[in-house]
Amino acid sequence: MKKLHVALLAAAVVSAPVLAQTAAPAPAAAPPVVKTAGGGTVKAVQPGLFEVAGPRVNDVMAAGIQRISATPGKGIRSIRVESPWGDSFFGWPKNVKPVPFTITTGTPAGGATISAPGFKEANKADYKTAIEAVAKYAVARTNDNKQFMEGSGQ
Repeated sequence: MKKLHVALLAAAVVSAPVLAQTAAPAPAAAPPVVKTAGGGTVKAVQPGLFEVAGPRVNDVMAAGIQRISATPGKGIRSIRVESPWGDSFFGWPKNVKPVPFTITTGTPAGGATISAPGFKEANKADYKTAIEAVAKYAVARTNDNKQFMEGSGQ
C-alpha cells in the first residue's frame, strides 16, 4: 500500500508542472463605460451599442424612466416602459424593424445599462432607428403619465 501512495505522489509531483503550464483563456474585453451629463455612467453590453443608443439614454434618464424592454413579436405589448408614474405598453412604431433591446437606468447608481442581444455591425442601422423611435415615444408617454399622476398644476 505504501508503494502505491509513493507512486501516486511521484506521479503528482512529475505532472504538476505540466498541468500548471496550461494557459488560461483570455479575459473578455470590458464593455465600454461612458460618463453621462449628470455624472452617472452608461454601460453598453455589446461593443458599438453605445454609439447607437447613447444619445437617447440621457433623454430616458432625464424622463425618470427606469426600464425600457423591447421584444419583437408581442403585438401591442412588445414594448414595456417602467417608471415611477406607472408602466406603459405599446407596439412597434410603423416602418420600424422590431429588434430586441433593453435600457435599464439606475444601475449602477445614477447610470444606465444598454443591452441588445441581436446587435451586430450589420444591423446597426436597424437598432439606431428602433432605439431612437422607441425612446422618443417612451419619453413622451412617460411625461404624459407624470403630468397626469402629479396634476398639471393649472
